[in-house]
Amino acid sequence: MKTKILLVDDEVDLALLFQQRFRQLIHNGTYEFVFAHDGQQALDLLQEQPDIDLILADINMPGMDGLTLLDRLPQINPIVRTVMVTAYGDMANIRTAMNRGAFDFITKPIDFTDLKATIEKTRRYVDQLRHTQELQALDAMKTRFFATVVHELRSPLALIMAPVDKLLETDGLPEPLQEPLLTVRRNAGQVLRLLNQLVSLHQLDTEQVELVEQVGDLPGFVGQLVDLFRPSAELKQLTLTFETDLPVGNYRFDAGKWETILANLLTNAIRFTNKGGITVTLQSTTSGIRLAVQDTGIGISAHKLPHVFDRYYQGDNQRIRANDSTGVSLALVRELTLRLGGQVSVESQVEGGKGPSGTRFILDLPLQRIAEAGVAAATIAPEVVVDLPAVPKSSPDTSAFGPASLPPLVLVVEDNAELRAFIVAELATEYRVRSAANGYDGWVIAKEELPAILITDLRMPRVDGYGLLERLKADSATDHIAVVLLSAEGGEQPRLQALSMGADDYLTKPFHLAELRLRLRNLLIRQERLQEKYRQQLAQPDSPNPLLTVGDQFLRRLYELIEQRLDDSTLSVEWLADALALSRKALYLKVHNLTHLSPIELIRQYRLRKAIDLLRLGHSAAETAYLVGFESPSYFTKVFREFYKQTPTAYQKG
Repeated sequence: MKTKILLVDDEVDLALLFQQRFRQLIHNGTYEFVFAHDGQQALDLLQEQPDIDLILADINMPGMDGLTLLDRLPQINPIVRTVMVTAYGDMANIRTAMNRGAFDFITKPIDFTDLKATIEKTRRYVDQLRHTQELQALDAMKTRFFATVVHELRSPLALIMAPVDKLLETDGLPEPLQEPLLTVRRNAGQVLRLLNQLVSLHQLDTEQVELVEQVGDLPGFVGQLVDLFRPSAELKQLTLTFETDLPVGNYRFDAGKWETILANLLTNAIRFTNKGGITVTLQSTTSGIRLAVQDTGIGISAHKLPHVFDRYYQGDNQRIRANDSTGVSLALVRELTLRLGGQVSVESQVEGGKGPSGTRFILDLPLQRIAEAGVAAATIAPEVVVDLPAVPKSSPDTSAFGPASLPPLVLVVEDNAELRAFIVAELATEYRVRSAANGYDGWVIAKEELPAILITDLRMPRVDGYGLLERLKADSATDHIAVVLLSAEGGEQPRLQALSMGADDYLTKPFHLAELRLRLRNLLIRQERLQEKYRQQLAQPDSPNPLLTVGDQFLRRLYELIEQRLDDSTLSVEWLADALALSRKALYLKVHNLTHLSPIELIRQYRLRKAIDLLRLGHSAAETAYLVGFESPSYFTKVFREFYKQTPTAYQKG
């Protein structure tokens, strides 16, 4: 393999000397020399020839000297390494050069035997750096491939699980079909759990997982999590016990990682235990906390025990890993425990041994209690899904949307055509639904139609889910739209990023259809409450000035514009739309989504609410009518009485 060397020295004769000394190595292709007479010429050559392996550079040169060249190298070629060549008496500069990153140095007059050894040592180091860089590039490519594969697998899984859930929710489903459908659902869930574990391990490898500490009642949290597994234990007629000596109180801990660790340990314990039971203990120690999961299962033989936390390890026999053939779950337990600053160990006795069979996993973890006298312990609910059963489909309650109104409009943005069609078909029974195949088309439709809710995938062509979310929240016409991200991206980081950008909810594929319906329902109820709040700010005569209390920036701007022309009876919706840079349709949809009023109704109600303030200040009904833009006092009195159920004069007297 050829080594390419750049010699930088202002002595012209030195180049000739190197060619003579290394003539044989140059001839047989071992070395190739490139020559430069100052630092600037060397930088130019490095940019033209990035395959240069190492530099032999004099420290003292006219123009750009060797030290300045050394400082500039990381910007041009961070891999190449420099050997400084200088007089023996220039040790102060040599020391400076080594401190600035020179790899080695040789002194003049040059000992060419020593120089050859130095070149070989430097070449080996540069080769190692290049190999590391190639491995990092390969790892980055694998990371992108892994993320793509997981994304592609989640969409088909969603199309398996969601229709199965729908069938299981069907009234009068024949009993012979129930068991096969439950088998499909259970095994699809197992594939999903495996995908989630692989994603978690991958994120740990790439250091994408950070500690997310919360303050809450740790014993209560663990107790709730254990309770979630009781139905699974009862199906196998196993006892499941939780014991703790920790006092109730606020503790600082990463709930998500604790949940993953304990869920994996309990899943394995139930899976490999056929009689007896499982005991979970949580005890305080001098250094923190000890969490133990003890089962009466089949056990693990002594010679296999040291390897159970190894990634992709196969256990004793088919029974040991019948349902965990990849050996991922315990590897994930160890990695998360280490990330929390703890240690994990295991003890086990196989069936047929001297004592009772069973396995005990022990985790010693640091823990910090938050001492707050008189403060109740905060509750943190676990979010793990344990063999989630099908949720019966309930009939939609349209009363929350108003009996006379159209169903809310939902926009589905998903690049998988089959999944997009499935979601649209399922939601169309309750909502008006439009769809788009990418983020850009979704943005165009959202701008035109202003849906109540937008459901979007994360990875899409043209504009992805993050880009679509950013555009929606940056535009005053669309910033009110509730956004649900429906993505194959698991883990905390993408969810936190989406929520920090303004997403209202985040669901991971494959999703439970009933859960999606419930989350949409909750978002719409929240929107209805906001609409009612904004209407009451206008409808209640004793409420504070709506311009001062309204929380929505768009409504505040709208009220300011109405205020500017409050006494102008010719104020029109067209003028407001122009002032807000919206079409009349967009203004109507925006105002209707925020208040459930038309723009004309909003203008009239705002004028009536302002009339209340003027009447309180002592203006007569006639004066108030003209000040708030009514053309005649009689018409003002008529409208005021219809809205507030009393005349302006009666309100003043009251």
